[in-house]
Amino acid sequence: MKIPSLLDLDIEQQAVISLPFHGSHVITGEPGAGKTVMAVYRAWALATAGRQVVLLTYSNLLHQYLAQMAPDLTEALNVTTYHLWIKDFWRRHFRTDPPWIDEDGWIYDWSEMQRDCVLQRVGATMHLVIDEGQTLPVAFYQLCRILGVDVTVCADENQQIDDDQSTVSEICQALGIRGDPLVLHENRRNSREIAMLASEFRETAGSEIPLPTRLGCTPTVLKVPSLGYLLTGVSQYFNAHPGRSIGIICRSTRLMRDIQSELTRLGLAQHTQAYVHGDRYRDAVDFSTRPIRIVSAASMKGLEFDTVFVPDLDAYTEDPTSVDARLRFYVLCTRAREDLHFAHRGPQEPAILSSIPESLLVRHAG
Repeated sequence: MKIPSLLDLDIEQQAVISLPFHGSHVITGEPGAGKTVMAVYRAWALATAGRQVVLLTYSNLLHQYLAQMAPDLTEALNVTTYHLWIKDFWRRHFRTDPPWIDEDGWIYDWSEMQRDCVLQRVGATMHLVIDEGQTLPVAFYQLCRILGVDVTVCADENQQIDDDQSTVSEICQALGIRGDPLVLHENRRNSREIAMLASEFRETAGSEIPLPTRLGCTPTVLKVPSLGYLLTGVSQYFNAHPGRSIGIICRSTRLMRDIQSELTRLGLAQHTQAYVHGDRYRDAVDFSTRPIRIVSAASMKGLEFDTVFVPDLDAYTEDPTSVDARLRFYVLCTRAREDLHFAHRGPQEPAILSSIPESLLVRHAG
């Protein structure tokens, strides 16, 4: 990410930094509006004012992204994930792990946690700044209110692609916020063509959303004979655009590993890295190097790339009219700044894109 300098922030972005340093606040906006940038700047401003600040997000990959995107702004912050923060907080106050209701320890018993905090009169004075706040459950925000923790939440409920998530109104209600959230209106990431395609999948398509003025290339759909054929094209694209970051977004871990192996065979090992949750060889990403990054659809929220390739359009077989499918593609499209390429094998284009107008997609056969 090319984070703007403080002097380059516009009026609505400056309004985020100027929010009161006490109390809870919600910031919302479309993908590309700069919510992640403002989460970092908001945390930096709070730390500069002497507040104890924790900058957190749901996914480990986005946590790494936030920590690396502006080291001069985040060096004084505790940048962590939602799960790590909860577990650390609970162990410090109760000398045990937080109670959970699933076998793997990812779904917490919020009622018991809230009751324990009330009975033990546990509180906290730090300020939490949360990016992609819609991915966290409402009960977490209710716990923050019980603890007396100030929270700044950057959230977009149109980017809900998992279960147990929160709407903006639910977050405001849980935190006791009265009044409207602060809205970032401008799309600062996508080209006009990418934003127009993404708008086809937005659930509130009838509302007026200003399109970016920056023009770019029309997104493409490629019918390819094989994965190797596509990745040869990715290699050629990289050689022609060495200054661009490339995101290859996959639905399966197996495909991610296959792509990394094939790009290595094509001589791009030193330029390629993959993130696979739970894989100790692929659990860290250096966003300052290796511009070809292979990530999963489950980890893509909050990230952005100059160019995005979706190599497995065939894997999106769910009902194309379902809310989940549409929101997933809405998020997927908006990861790309300049170029967006979908690829599928077989004669039939997957239904999720088949109804998109010809003016919004260029279709090629390999």
